[in-house]
This record gives sequence, C-alpha cells and structure tokens, in this order.
Amino acid sequence: MTQSSGLLLSKYPLWLQWVGAFGVMLKLFACGLSVGWASPYLASFTSGTAPFPATTDEVSWMASTYQLGRFPGAILGAVGVQYFGGKIVIIGNAVVLLISWILVIVSNSVPWIYAARFLSGLCVEAANICYPLYLGDISSPSIRGTLMVLAINGLSLGIVAGYAIGPYVSMRVFSGIGVALIIGCIVIVTLLPQSPYYLVSNNKTKEAENSVLSYNRKADVQLEMDLIRKFVARTESITFTDRLRELNLPKNRKYGLILIALIFFMQTSGMNVLITYTESIATRGMLSLISPSTMPITMGGLTILGAWTSMYYVDKFERKTVWVFSTAGLALNLIALGTHFYLLEVGVDPSYLQWLFILSVSIYGAFSSMGMGSIPYILLSELFGSNIRTLAICICCSVGGLSGFVGIYGYQYLLEVIAESYIYWITGAWVFVALIFGLVLVPNTKGKTLTEIQDVLLEN
Repeated sequence: MTQSSGLLLSKYPLWLQWVGAFGVMLKLFACGLSVGWASPYLASFTSGTAPFPATTDEVSWMASTYQLGRFPGAILGAVGVQYFGGKIVIIGNAVVLLISWILVIVSNSVPWIYAARFLSGLCVEAANICYPLYLGDISSPSIRGTLMVLAINGLSLGIVAGYAIGPYVSMRVFSGIGVALIIGCIVIVTLLPQSPYYLVSNNKTKEAENSVLSYNRKADVQLEMDLIRKFVARTESITFTDRLRELNLPKNRKYGLILIALIFFMQTSGMNVLITYTESIATRGMLSLISPSTMPITMGGLTILGAWTSMYYVDKFERKTVWVFSTAGLALNLIALGTHFYLLEVGVDPSYLQWLFILSVSIYGAFSSMGMGSIPYILLSELFGSNIRTLAICICCSVGGLSGFVGIYGYQYLLEVIAESYIYWITGAWVFVALIFGLVLVPNTKGKTLTEIQDVLLEN
C-alpha cells in the first residue's frame, strides 16, 4: 500500500461501508426498475400498443402477480440469510432478477410476463430481507441509518428511471438496461467481505477480524469482536422450536407485532397503488397541463428528492419523529387527491384543478420516501437478536408481501364499487391511524449499537 493510499484510508476509515451500501443501492435500483416497469408498460397493454395483446383482467394480474411473488421471496430470503449470509443472498437474488429480465426480453405472450413479474416480486422481497441485515451488520452506529437510506434510495431512483425510460424504449431494450445494472451489482458485491457477524456465527474468527478492519480501518478490533460474539452467542445449538419460543417472549412479540403493523401500514398506504398506476390515475384525473405519462416522472423526481433529503436527518432525529413527519404529509396529500377527484365528480372544470392533482401526487411521493418507506426496514435491522432476526424478518416481510397484494387488488375492487375520491379519503384516514400508532409505539434506536439496542429493549 502506498503512503498516499494509506493516508486516504486513514482519512476515510468507513469507505468500504459506503461501497457496500452503493452495491446494495445498485441492486435495489434494478429492483426499482422492475417496479417502475409497471406504470408505462401496463398502460401500453391497456391501450393496445404493447408487443402482444392482453385483456384488462390479464393486465390486472400482471400487477398482482408481482405482489404474489413477494410472499415466497420473504421465506427464501430469510432461509438464505440464515444459512448463507446476506452477501451470498444478495448475489443469488441478483441472479434471479437477471433471469426475470431475460424472460421479458424473450417474451411473446402474457404467461412470460406473469413469470417475470412473479420473479421480480420474489427478488424485491428477498432483497428487503437481506439488505437491512447485511448493512446493519457492516455499518457503524453513527451512519447506519444513513447507509440504509442510501440503499433504499436505489429503489426510488430505479422506479423513477423506469417511469422516465419506459415511454420511449421497447420492453426488450428496457430489460437490457436491467441486465447491465444487475451484472454491475454482482461484480461489486462479490468483491466485498462477508459480514463479520455471519463469520463469527460460523466460527471464522480470523476472517471476521479482517472483515471488521476492512469495514472500519480505525476499529478497535478486539472490542468489536467482543460485541459481535456477545450478540451472536445465543445462536449456538438453537433449534427452530427454540427460535419460535424466543420470538414469542414478551419483548420480541411486542416489537415483532409493531414491525408487522408498520409494514402493513406502509403497504396499504397507497404507495403501491400510486407507483403502479400513476399514469392511469392521471388519465382518470383528467390531467392535461402535462402528459399523464410525465406524471410518474414528476412524482418520482420528488420521491428521490425526499429520499436524499432524509439521508441528512434520519440519524439526527428519533425514528418515531421521522415516521410521524412522513405519515402526516402522506395523509394530507391523500386527502387533497381525494378532494381533486370529488370536485371532478361534482362537475368542476378540470382545467381549474390541474395544480391540485400535480401537487398532491408529487408531494405524496416526496413524503413517502422521507420516513414511511424507510423506517420499517431500518428497524428490521435493529430490533431483534441474531438468533431470531431472520425468522422475525421473514414473518414481517411475508405480511408485507400479502398486504401489498391486498392493497393492489383491493384498489381495483374499490374502483368498481365506490367513487375514487372516497378511496383516497379512506386511505388518508388510514395513514393518520398509522401516524398515531407510530407516535405511541415506535422505539428509539438512533445512534446505538445492535448490542446496546438489545440491552435497552430488554430493560424496557
């Protein structure tokens, strides 16, 4: 190592943690592309401009199949993390997402899209399990929340990129971009050290010490190793029944239920609906000031702005404060969106309402990424001991997958039975309930090591 490179590493001792977060962000960017794919290409299937025909019911199932894939993704992600570690699961997950993009490239009928969307949902949910654990294990307490938000930003960036690119390129070209991103992710993550927590749990002490030093050049290796050993000590010789029994202890049951509720609130807050059907909603909202196909890009741009802004305050304020701020903004904008549709229903000239639709949808995107979309996954990496983390996260993310399906399919059902304005008003009221829930029950984990968090929760 040269003297200049040694000085650089000394000045930036945590640089590899940022590289790890960037690699995960790249993976989530590709996942975001698969999410953003829905708005332009489902609209093209609906309008009959897609490469092959699809009925309205088949288009609905293209959206729903993605959500169905999330449930097995949660299970496979949890099992993979338990036995192979977060790094290996991220790489394997990337390979499966690569296959899903290839399926779109070669598709010539609806079943190919079903398969691709199912695999995409599987990969996104498996990623939701493994990346909080992996980044939680390799990151320092002072920047853990920031790294989490950096990685999560990849999902928002990918969604917006999907919105922006989709209307102008074919599905096959779009999928080729996804393939290139996944290959880049695989290369970066392959070169990263395995998590020291995973290495200690597999009795690879020397490799764990090297991993600690790689991720923090100024770390007190022995102190860090003692903390890691303490954290993973209880994992030895614990059976699945023991894990279930420990998960049912009052402390773990309480915070498990809190996380399930937070994820359920997030998945039913309208996020999935607006991400999937932005262009269609804009068309029904009689948007004319800008093209309906541009509205997803506008919303996505502010989503990214909100996500990057949250990087600067997520480790400065309590998790509870961030959640309340985000949900308050979401509830208000959903009420505003419902008001827009109500005014259309009573005959107000749409030209007078353009500003209301654009602002409510765009600002909704910003607030969604400023807390509600990130806090549950930050807490997933923090609240559970190492011996039950994967099981707890598997349960939480399985609930997330099922509730995501309920949110998408329920929206389609409600469109047929009640006015669209009432859908957004009801959702806004629901998000306000989420605000109250978070204000009362979200725990304080800011700035604490994983071991300190467990000690505090146990005392409480």
